[in-house]
Amino acid sequence: MELMFTARGHSCDLIIHPVSKKTAQLIREHGVDVYSMKSWDCWSRGKTSIWGMRIDNICQIQVTLDGEPVAFDHQRVIANPLMLRRRMFLDSRAKYLCVFGFDNARCKFSWRWSDVKGFDPAKFEFMVYQWDRIMGREGYHILDDIRYDNRVSASHDWCDAAGFTLVRPRLINLEDVRREIAEENAERADSPFSSVQSFAEAVTE
Repeated sequence: MELMFTARGHSCDLIIHPVSKKTAQLIREHGVDVYSMKSWDCWSRGKTSIWGMRIDNICQIQVTLDGEPVAFDHQRVIANPLMLRRRMFLDSRAKYLCVFGFDNARCKFSWRWSDVKGFDPAKFEFMVYQWDRIMGREGYHILDDIRYDNRVSASHDWCDAAGFTLVRPRLINLEDVRREIAEENAERADSPFSSVQSFAEAVTE
């Protein structure tokens, strides 16, 4: 049998990039206009980018087996998100981080598995990132990839992409974050950001 998981909604392409004090000031002054001052390739280099489907109130999910819809609890997708931590930046000399990109492109993502013997929703494994503290919004989940029964999908397609608008670059003052961590107890010491609210206060828009 063929199993298909399809999500329709907002796709995103975001990156966390270290920036200098001079660039941070430029971003404060110019906001979204800073995108025209540097090429997109410059912002999107490195290993701190994330591309996937936003799991929000717009996202529509359908699971089918041989083309027929099967029951699926959407909450399974965000049940065990990955809490992104950037110790590599906190332990570096970087003073500012900035989030660039977009998160509102309309798109459809689909994953397909062939030769599936029956369907058990518990066999799904979702790679979902939780960026609440990075984006300053609660419930900010990004679906990156899916496995079923320990198998990667036979195909992963995206289509029907529509336009997007670039987010206003979000600055994070790492000195404020490091200071916050130093004040936390040892139990919380490995968590860069203690709350959405305090994280948002470290962001200059």
